[in-house]
Amino acid sequence: MNTTVIKRRLYLADLEVTAKDVYIKKDFADKTAETLDKSGLAQMQAQQEKIKTAETLDTSGLAQMRHNLYKTNLDTNKDTSMLDFSSTNFSQNVLQKQNQDIVANASEFLVSNGNAGKIPLEAETIKLISLWSANDPKKMEKMIGIIFNAKKASETFITQQTGKPTTIFLDNYEDLQHDITVSLRRTFNAIRNKQDKKQKVNPENYIFGAMRNTFEVWYSEYLQSLS
Repeated sequence: MNTTVIKRRLYLADLEVTAKDVYIKKDFADKTAETLDKSGLAQMQAQQEKIKTAETLDTSGLAQMRHNLYKTNLDTNKDTSMLDFSSTNFSQNVLQKQNQDIVANASEFLVSNGNAGKIPLEAETIKLISLWSANDPKKMEKMIGIIFNAKKASETFITQQTGKPTTIFLDNYEDLQHDITVSLRRTFNAIRNKQDKKQKVNPENYIFGAMRNTFEVWYSEYLQSLS
C-alpha cells in the first residue's frame, strides 16, 4: 500500500511539471548559469583591471622615479661653467709638463693604426716630429700640417700632369710613409746645419719643398712599377 502511494506520488509529482514549466526551469537554469558565468567573468575582469591598475601605477611610479632621478641629477649639477684648458689657466711649470706629455705620447694618439679620424702617418714619423718640436705641440701640429699641404699640392700637380684625378692614400702605402720619415730626418738635419752656419733659411718652406719632392718622386716610381 505504501509502495503504491509512493509511486502515485511520484507520478503525481511528474504531472505537476508542464512543458511550460520545463522551459521556464531550463530558461532559469540557463540564465542562472549565464549570470554566474557573467559574474565570474566580471570578477575576473575586475581582477584584471586591478592588475592593470597596479601595473599602471607601478609604471607611472617608475616613470616618476626616473623623472625625479633625472631632475635630481640636473639639480645637483648647477655649475654651468665651461671647462677651460687655455694656457692662461696653468702655471708655466704645469704647461711644460703638459706639453712634454703630449709630445712624448703623440705617436700613440695621433697615428691612425686603422682608426678613422687619426693621422695616417707611421709612428716613427710622429716620434721624429715630436723630437724636433722642442716640446711644443703647436710646432708639432704645424709640421704635420706642412706634410699634408705638400701632399695636397702634389696631388694637384700630378692631376694636371696626368689629366686624371689623383689622391694618395697614405694608409695604403707603408713604403711612402717610410720615405716621409727618411725625408724629414734629412730635412731637419739640413735646416739645423744651415741655421748653425747663420745661413738664411725658411724652415717651413724647406720642409714643404722636401715633402712635395718626396710625394712626387714616390708617385712617379709607383706609376713605373705598374707599367
